[in-house]
Amino acid sequence: MLTKISELSQRIYLSECILNKRKELVNLGINHGLLNKKTIQCSQDLDKLINLYMQGSKITAYKFYCIL
Repeated sequence: MLTKISELSQRIYLSECILNKRKELVNLGINHGLLNKKTIQCSQDLDKLINLYMQGSKITAYKFYCIL
């Protein structure tokens, strides 16, 4: 069972991953265009991260990893 501290740290980590993915998405959109495959894939990855955050899912090595 996870403690409240570890749950909080997981949510903070996920928040940081979301912010990093948003920055990556903006850069890809500017440099490659909004219809580029890389931009679309990054947008889909961001959607998944946001969904995990909103669901309050427990982050494990099997469910989620952050690409920085």
